[in-house]
Amino acid sequence: MRDFVDIGRVSRPRGLRGEVWVTPWSDDPERLLGISRFRLLLPAGPRELRLAGGQWLNGRLALLFEGVADRDAAQALCGGELQIRAEDLPPLAEDEVFLADLVGLEARLADGRVVGRVRHVLEMPAGPLLEIAGGGREALVPFARRFVPRLELAEGWLELSVPEGLLPEGMVDE
Repeated sequence: MRDFVDIGRVSRPRGLRGEVWVTPWSDDPERLLGISRFRLLLPAGPRELRLAGGQWLNGRLALLFEGVADRDAAQALCGGELQIRAEDLPPLAEDEVFLADLVGLEARLADGRVVGRVRHVLEMPAGPLLEIAGGGREALVPFARRFVPRLELAEGWLELSVPEGLLPEGMVDE
């Protein structure tokens, strides 16, 4: 298991007192308010942060970190990827999964033929897309039960059920 998990990106300051807007990469961003320590990845290097306060406002996450007391200090955090320690992850419901855990899984069809591996998970407004690479080709598949009816995380694979034409020709051996 990895040591840190990406949970969002600091987008911009909120107000004058050091609070920042965070674009969360979670289906339940409010659960992040229960975490006290974060790591922020910046071009100058990682920075450890402790949560001083936060709130969910109009569908957006606003966080305040200790030592970030004004707008200039908040601006310095913008663009950074926010992470938490894997050990601090809140527990998931039985049918939930961290999207980062999908990267590297083998993608198979129901008949067992291997399509490729999940290379990235793209966060899109309509929902996550799995970027699957295999056979020198790539395909984007929505991460929804209709297209991914079976997920065996512990075994390292997922099953795809996609309409004809979604996978590029030659990606799957016929």
